[in-house]
Amino acid sequence: MAGRLSLEACLAGRDLTEPRLSPNGRTVAFVANTPGPDGSRADVIVMSVDGGPERILTTDPVRPGRAMGGGVLDWWPDSRSLVAIDKSGDLVRVFLDGRTTRLLAAEGRTLSSPTVEPNSSDDSPRIALVVDQAEIVVLDSATARTERVDRGDHDFVIDPVWWRGRPLWMAWSAPDMPWDRSALVTPSGVMADAADRQMQQPRAAGDGSTLGWLDDASGWLNVVLADGRRVSEPHEHGGPSWGERQRSWCWSPDGRSIAFVRNEGGFGRLCTYDIDSGVVVERAKAVHGQLSWQGRHLVALRTGGKTPTQVVAYDTSGDEWSRRTLAIGPSHSWEGEPSLVEPRLVETTASDGTRLHARLFESPQPNGSLICWVHGGPTDQWQVTFMPRFNYWLDRGWSILVPDHRGSTGHGRRFTNGLRGRWGDVDARDVAELVDHVADGRRVFAFGSSAGGLTALGLARIRPIAGEVVAYPVTDIAGLDDATHRFEAHYNRSLVGDRTRTEMLSRERSPIHHASSLARVPVLVFHGDADPVVPIEQSRRLVNAVRAAGGDAELVEYAGEGHGFRDPEHRRDEYRRTEEFLVRHSS
Repeated sequence: MAGRLSLEACLAGRDLTEPRLSPNGRTVAFVANTPGPDGSRADVIVMSVDGGPERILTTDPVRPGRAMGGGVLDWWPDSRSLVAIDKSGDLVRVFLDGRTTRLLAAEGRTLSSPTVEPNSSDDSPRIALVVDQAEIVVLDSATARTERVDRGDHDFVIDPVWWRGRPLWMAWSAPDMPWDRSALVTPSGVMADAADRQMQQPRAAGDGSTLGWLDDASGWLNVVLADGRRVSEPHEHGGPSWGERQRSWCWSPDGRSIAFVRNEGGFGRLCTYDIDSGVVVERAKAVHGQLSWQGRHLVALRTGGKTPTQVVAYDTSGDEWSRRTLAIGPSHSWEGEPSLVEPRLVETTASDGTRLHARLFESPQPNGSLICWVHGGPTDQWQVTFMPRFNYWLDRGWSILVPDHRGSTGHGRRFTNGLRGRWGDVDARDVAELVDHVADGRRVFAFGSSAGGLTALGLARIRPIAGEVVAYPVTDIAGLDDATHRFEAHYNRSLVGDRTRTEMLSRERSPIHHASSLARVPVLVFHGDADPVVPIEQSRRLVNAVRAAGGDAELVEYAGEGHGFRDPEHRRDEYRRTEEFLVRHSS
């Protein structure tokens, strides 16, 4: 089973997030999160949009956003400095010459998404920011005074922008999640809201006079302009609001067009829309995010099945856009690596007539086994992005199926809503039908983390599989009601139902109540003992129950880890134990 691709190659490198062009269009700032023996550090890095050396700007690590999200930094209007959230959580102003000024102390609260008022006439612009995802505060940088500008009418507020001299933001309230129903709000009150519609990523044109956003009133999450025009496509232009500061679309500097990303069955495209003509032009392939357009350049994150995650700059001055790679995340040279394969789209029809979707990565040297790898969420999707974790197993002969069960995003609101009230049941059945469609006699292993762990464990109740490898899985649905963090505290209401219904259905659907079924399958579980989302006690109870039922179950606990593993040694150990598990149960 020894492969050519080393584990160190898969773990080496850094995560890149939040590239932003300066207002004068000359300098790019981005966040690089680099793992190390003492944990990871994240730095704000600046470089010329024309390329050249990177320069670390921050003296202290900053708190990074997640993947295609952000919420750490913004430029000062003069392009000579920017604002960022530092590791301590405070808001600081960092000058390009290295000086740092502290603007606002966090004082035990969580600050995020600083947004500097554009087109400010002096050196003291106002800054809107989020506090604890519950308040919108405006800081007067001249006087250091702060003012809360939201009315407190919503449980959650994120992503402020400046529009006509005042902030505007996205908001929602429990029991809804942001993809169930969300609104656009100003200090005067709700600007736009409707039942059964999500609204996200408000953006003002360069002069602040024109507004746009994403909503799914048509059934697809598309760009909508304030005058009613919609970039109407049977494709989604953004993802679920799991974090702050997604930037899957943006205005051109002159406000005459927009750039947006398109999700085609998990594959990505970068496109533009001419506002006057309504013409859409495809500009580039691959998944893009964090779009930023100033002057003649558009900067973005770019990634794909064969494309290591990178910061790129497009020259938009001609009919054909040219691309320059500014920074690359992985430090390993992936060029010519055989495990870099593009998946193929898989579709089949469920027994109730619903069309199901997946992507299948075929190993270049198949060993007769298939990993069915279920995404978390469950309201989410794994698009075709660069995932060294996949390449490691592809290199060793395992093909990988990435299913989009009902509840996944990327296929329209109706498909996402198809999981409502049915979590722990229809998701596992959808995955089983997709596995049956492609398995073709191969041994099947189920992988999943968090909500994906629940679905992967549910698969074992429906069809025979060779083994389960799950990380921080949900094993007791009802147990989340009083144990998970604030953001997901009401998630069960849409996924399962009210508390009475959740208690009843949890007994039918939760793995903890089906230990006898799991006793037929070897199970390997990983969990961090500081997980704030899924308490480690859920995994401890499951493994004890499976063992009591006569099954083969192992729990590996990682000290200090939360919902995901960051310590490089823990990540190495996870790979090693998983590989040993697969070898042991593949014969």
